[in-house]
Amino acid sequence: MKIIRGFGIAVVAFLAAPYLAVFFGEPQAEPIIRAVGISPLILSLQNPAVMYFQKNLNFHKEFVYQVGGRLVDLTVAVVIALVFRSVWALVVGIVAMNFVKFAISYSIHEYRPNIDFNLAYGKEMFGFGKWMFASSILVFLYGQGDDAFVGWYFTAVSLGFYQMAYRFSNAPATEVTHVISQVSFPAFSKIQNNVEGLREGYLRTVQLSVIIAFPMAAGIAAVSSQFVYVVLGEQWKPVVPLMQVLSIWGGSRAFGAVGGSVFKSVGRPELGVYVQLIKVLAIALLIFPAVESFGVVGVALAIIGSTIISLSIHLYLILSIIEANIKQLLSIVIYPLIGSLSMFSVVWVLDDNLSPGIIELVSLILTGMVTYVVFMITVEKLTSYEFLHLYRLIRDTI
Repeated sequence: MKIIRGFGIAVVAFLAAPYLAVFFGEPQAEPIIRAVGISPLILSLQNPAVMYFQKNLNFHKEFVYQVGGRLVDLTVAVVIALVFRSVWALVVGIVAMNFVKFAISYSIHEYRPNIDFNLAYGKEMFGFGKWMFASSILVFLYGQGDDAFVGWYFTAVSLGFYQMAYRFSNAPATEVTHVISQVSFPAFSKIQNNVEGLREGYLRTVQLSVIIAFPMAAGIAAVSSQFVYVVLGEQWKPVVPLMQVLSIWGGSRAFGAVGGSVFKSVGRPELGVYVQLIKVLAIALLIFPAVESFGVVGVALAIIGSTIISLSIHLYLILSIIEANIKQLLSIVIYPLIGSLSMFSVVWVLDDNLSPGIIELVSLILTGMVTYVVFMITVEKLTSYEFLHLYRLIRDTI
């Protein structure tokens, strides 16, 4: 089924490429879309046993599989970009990454698949999988729909600013929550019938997520102007307000990644689909009015508004499943939130009194880290909230 799907996506990409190029007003996009369309077909041929890395918590193999491909993508893309100064560097990097992941999947797991179809297994898989399929479509719509809208409504330059802002403002928090999500799903599945265990596991996982994601998001928002000037250059100044707004979304993702694992682990993936559908509909309703009032920044504001709406429903469903209340959730979120806001305030005031420069940027980052850590250690000393203890627990587990 994965091979059929990969082949289907490749065919659709090939046939749709001319129309997508017209849609975005970029004739050069046609061959690029067709080339990138090969990637799903390559991945469909990989060893399906890579799923066992997550299922059995073999994260050292998962690390080799994921990071090996990412390193190849980075190396190939950067080298080709420096030599040829062409957008094709990104395309070749993506294709090379998927070829490497294909090769690694067979080199680090002994399982060898063969072509077969079992109707009973198929019914079981599609009974659960139809919701995962719907979820993937909705995740694509709200994950890539804003890019498509910016590229269509504005210009390719505006899309470049928006994507750069998104990557720098969301990448750190997104990577952290992605890893936590990968770990939490198989872990929650093992205790799916233990409500008390699910409640404790969910609250502890959210606590870990917000302790990391909140200060990252606040720090990115605080140093965005310095970062853009030093790292990207003054010509990228329009990225600054976008980074500041989108960093709020990056921090909020600490909740979504963990909650989705709970829905799937207890056999209720449809709940996650309903929440995602609400989010997509909210974006569709908010995006035009927001853009009319705030321009490209309005797209980011529409994303945040839809997140607030869907997150409230998301948390209500999660708390019902694990039999917890909002007070328990707030008790683990409030201190990292206050600490992150305090850090943001200190760095923001300090930034107003510094001229742009690499030394100043490093000083702001270090000041923010120290401010947050000191605040959280003080909280741990004065209350029962865990900070260093949680860090030691994770370190010892690893």
